[in-house]
Amino acid sequence: MLSSLPLTGGFSAFSQTTQDTVFKHLVLKEIQIQGYTQSKHPGSAFYQSSSLSSTEDILSRIEGVSLIRRGPIGMEPSLRAFSAGQVNVVIDGMKFFGACTDKMDPVTIYTEPVNLKSIDIKYSGDGMAMGSSVGGTLNLKLAEAMINSGQKLSGTIASGYYSAASAVQNILAMDYSSAKWAMRISGVYRKAGNYRNGMDQKVDFSKYEKANANISGKYQLSKTSTLKADVLIDEGWNIGYPALPMDVAYAKARVAALSFKNNPQNGIISELEAKVYANSIRHAMDDTKRPVVPIHMDMPGWSDTQGAFVQTQLKSAGKHTFNLKLDSYHNRVKADMTMYPANSAPMYMLTWPVNHQTVSGLFAQDQISLNDKSRIDLKLRIDAAFSKVSDKMGQDQFAVLGYDVAKVKTGILKNFSTGYTHYLNSEFSLYASAGYSERNPTTSERFGFYLFNRMDNHDYIGNPDLKNEQALNAELNLIYSGSDLSVKISGFTSYLQHYILGKTQSGLSVMTIGASGVRSYFNIPSARVSGAESSMNYQFANRHFSFNNTLKLLYGKDNNGNPLPLIAPFKSVSSLRFNHNNLFIQAENELSSGQNRISQEFGEKSSQGFSIINLRANYTFQLKTYKLELSAGAENLLDKAYYEHLDWGKMLRPGRNIYMMLSMKF
Repeated sequence: MLSSLPLTGGFSAFSQTTQDTVFKHLVLKEIQIQGYTQSKHPGSAFYQSSSLSSTEDILSRIEGVSLIRRGPIGMEPSLRAFSAGQVNVVIDGMKFFGACTDKMDPVTIYTEPVNLKSIDIKYSGDGMAMGSSVGGTLNLKLAEAMINSGQKLSGTIASGYYSAASAVQNILAMDYSSAKWAMRISGVYRKAGNYRNGMDQKVDFSKYEKANANISGKYQLSKTSTLKADVLIDEGWNIGYPALPMDVAYAKARVAALSFKNNPQNGIISELEAKVYANSIRHAMDDTKRPVVPIHMDMPGWSDTQGAFVQTQLKSAGKHTFNLKLDSYHNRVKADMTMYPANSAPMYMLTWPVNHQTVSGLFAQDQISLNDKSRIDLKLRIDAAFSKVSDKMGQDQFAVLGYDVAKVKTGILKNFSTGYTHYLNSEFSLYASAGYSERNPTTSERFGFYLFNRMDNHDYIGNPDLKNEQALNAELNLIYSGSDLSVKISGFTSYLQHYILGKTQSGLSVMTIGASGVRSYFNIPSARVSGAESSMNYQFANRHFSFNNTLKLLYGKDNNGNPLPLIAPFKSVSSLRFNHNNLFIQAENELSSGQNRISQEFGEKSSQGFSIINLRANYTFQLKTYKLELSAGAENLLDKAYYEHLDWGKMLRPGRNIYMMLSMKF
């Protein structure tokens, strides 16, 4: 069911089942995309506008998640102010690396909700099972074919229209199930023109076109084991980025994976999963649609990743439950640029020299049940990382700057955390965690060569000698769950050492016409990010009405007390929904304060606060054997002219956006 988006796990009765649910999902926010189960626990399910919502629409409404917007799609997720290489964004546990030097292709752009079963979010070191990171993990879990589901053939067809960008979106999902095997096919086609903002102006270079397809097959090998294959194809073209000097000619992803799962009835292993995978991403920036271009240039990028992992859960031994995972991946990236100055020969350079990176890691977890009311969760991860620039031209480019990048760089990444869960009574639960984590610098931070940053108007050069960022993290969560009211309050802080920031370098000439200077990445002594979040759901009037609210607040500073860049201001999202039989009507308010704590050094400007209102309605009815669902609504109902603080270039967002869609399920 594509229109439901519950947060798995509830917190109601004080029982062993409830304790297990709390322990499993207190830190992990697993947002179910496919499924029929509704949950009253605070979560983004309440805000999903329709079955045609994009992955970015869903992420934008989760407390703890913000989006860095450079265009209408391809928004970069930020987890509690951590983004890019500070977080792991994976698809079904598979490592991905974008092929764009300007971050136009975050991993989230290559999936659609119709592909997904759930979105798992873990903050700070709690996500270390997916790899080393200082900011957390976002895992986009692919939907699976269901063997012997009870219905041989089922599916959904949907189509919708959005007025602000004259956009059309179409979706198809089909499931076939038998006693021994099953297959699931899903696809999306989206096309949008230049959208109209709240000042009734067309925003040039904001159109896009996109198609996506996913095939998942599963075969029952035995009563306890299955074999699953997944193929994901995503392709976008003519994608506009109004906040950047270039658009995207194409962004392509090809993904293939084969996995084996086993739940042995005997022995010490309770669950076992093994997976091998490969993905290939091709991306090309394009300025041919821009009316005034000082120098036309081509900027393609390539990224290829192959990997495998084996993870297992052992059967409980007394008070202990162990989880183990062994994983490894190899990534190869390259990006170049060819400039075509008038009346001169083309100029060529590598913006990412060919860089090979291999990382192998071991993850171990011990869940210790102290008594009926308390548990401890211990996690440890060790990664061995190897990287090398393999092409001679790339080595020569950095040799000019005094760096020798021909040698293999090696390093060990260490991560550990401990969490404590205590069930205070039948309604209150407390969770506290603390840990240490590290992360490798990204390809851009180490080996980027004259990458233009539109926000601060500087060219950036990588620093191969960067140290790993290190973070000490702490978090405290209090959860209340009664029969009609659920509340979660979180406070967190991260103290980072060797924090990576850009510093202006004198004596280097700019490459980009009009750039203010050249910067290189350096480690500063320290930085701190702190914040608080809350989410609340209240049901009343015999549960015909539901009120939901999320709050998020962040604060970041460097070792000198200066504000860190890209810190989102206070934001609140509130909704009131009326449910009766097959009808729901929902009113929403998005409220954001302005942000005056800005990093002027990095080109940030103060942003104003805003408040917008959205209305949504949905009616479901039966037509013979088909279930039809009609959705309609108006986003930014009052046609406000606004932008969010993390929107590059302060580009105004869409004005009043009236949408309507019809879906048919069979």
